[in-house]
Amino acid sequence: MTESDIEAAHGLSVEVRWPHRADDWRLMLEIGHGLVATDETGEVKGTAMWWPFGDGLATIGMVIVSPQMQGKGTGRRLMREMVSAAGERTIRLTSTAAGRALYESEGFRVTGTNTQYQGIVDAGAATDDPRVRPATEADWPAIAALDRQAVGGERTRLLEALRRVGQTFVLDEGGRLTGYSVCRLFGRGHIVGPIVAADAESAVALTSPHMRAQAGAFLRLDTPERDGPLVALAEACGLANVDLSVLMTRGVPPQDGPARVFGRANQALG
Repeated sequence: MTESDIEAAHGLSVEVRWPHRADDWRLMLEIGHGLVATDETGEVKGTAMWWPFGDGLATIGMVIVSPQMQGKGTGRRLMREMVSAAGERTIRLTSTAAGRALYESEGFRVTGTNTQYQGIVDAGAATDDPRVRPATEADWPAIAALDRQAVGGERTRLLEALRRVGQTFVLDEGGRLTGYSVCRLFGRGHIVGPIVAADAESAVALTSPHMRAQAGAFLRLDTPERDGPLVALAEACGLANVDLSVLMTRGVPPQDGPARVFGRANQALG
């Protein structure tokens, strides 16, 4: 996949009713790698992407096959190419119900869930925590360290891209950062994520300023949480649960903690 494939890849995602904009494709290609599958005329009929997060972790996503090409082994071939490219890394992906059987046959197992919330924001339930402030230039090394704790991998290129295109807040405990959150343009509006924090209450504090900033606009949240304070905030702010998918892993999950992921950058990137 190259920059010249973006228009066709975006058209494919529109065909299967995924919300990604062409700019979302560009950002993901900027920080990762992809393949396209074409028919005999050279028209793009399938895509797959992968993102290396250090030597031990990778994610796979944007696996799309045009409905006209499904059932012909295209998806499996694309997946095997991505797994081969990732080498010995542990691989994570988010699976729809339709894709789960394919991924299980390729050695992936269910290790979690992803709940998608979205809607027009009513920010009345957002909290106001004095420990939360906008990120500064000097905060980014600490943000990167928190991210490594939470995901067990090195997402430097992703964080650099998010720093450029998103709005970032941090939770400052007397000079020690214990969490961060990012909100950026994505799909039908904005997406809030990653959200990395030590506990759910801190995740609520970090998400709330984005709720206020997007009041009256469309916002999406992809979270591993099924209930609890963050889910309660999302629902109180008008975001509805529109999808439940599964997180799947191939290989040994890397060590993570004490900070953990409460909101994903999106389903593909984790």
